[in-house]
Formats: sequence, structure tokens, C-alpha cells
Amino acid sequence: MGSALGDRGTLIWSLARSGFGTTLTASGSSGNWSPSTDFTYRTPVDLRWVDDLTMTAYVAGTVTGTTPSLTLQLGFFDDLGNLFQPAAFKMTAITATSTAITAQFLAVGRHSGSAGTYIALAEWGQVAWTITGTTPVFNGVEVEVWAR
Repeated sequence: MGSALGDRGTLIWSLARSGFGTTLTASGSSGNWSPSTDFTYRTPVDLRWVDDLTMTAYVAGTVTGTTPSLTLQLGFFDDLGNLFQPAAFKMTAITATSTAITAQFLAVGRHSGSAGTYIALAEWGQVAWTITGTTPVFNGVEVEVWAR
């Protein structure tokens, strides 16, 4: 039996569509879990119908600042709202020394690429980014979470 989403990939979260914009200058996240009677919108990353997911990130614009670094990770909430962000679900940092278009990806779920990322997904997730350096600016950032 496959995912409730079927065999096709579906975009379930996008930085560009989230309202955060595509220029990042500070650490942040897609949002926290909060109990609600409206189960559709507990958090921006709804994983209830997902078997596998891929998170992609790229910086198509300029990266400025002194030793800027952008690291992205995927976390999961338990049913009490506790956030778990294992190191296995963290992307390699994107830095100013990277090429003009820098891409990273992370795949987790029932059919992922390595034994460390074969997991049963929680119902709710969070995309988080950490930015370090002096006056870092990452322009043209896009982060997407695709599911199946």
C-alpha cells in the first residue's frame, strides 16, 4: 500500500509561497505545532498522508557577509508539540564559497536513500534554517518539501 498522495510527487511546503520571502538574513522556521480543533493547519508542514519526502534548497542569488552560512533541517513534532530535529535530517551548509547556484537535498521516509533516514514520519513537521556569520544575506533562496 502506498501513500494517500498516490505515486506522484506533491509540493507540500515552499519558502517562496510561505510568506517568508526569498531573502534570508536571520534564523527561522516554518512554524510551531499548536493544538487546534482545525486539524488542517497545526503547522505549515502537514505530513499526515506522506510516506516519503524530499526537501530541496537552493540559493540562486548572491550571498554576502563575512563567513555566511545557511543550514537547513527538517524536524518532527510529537503529539504534545515537542520538536525533534535529529542530525540525520540536516543539510550540508550553504556558504559564500559555494557556486552561484547552490543546491542541497534531503530524503527521508519509508523508501529513502540510506538506512539512517528510513523512518516512519510523524504527522507534523517543521522546516528550520540557521544562519550564521557577520551581516549574512542569502538572496534568491528557495526551500521546498515534496512528498509522496
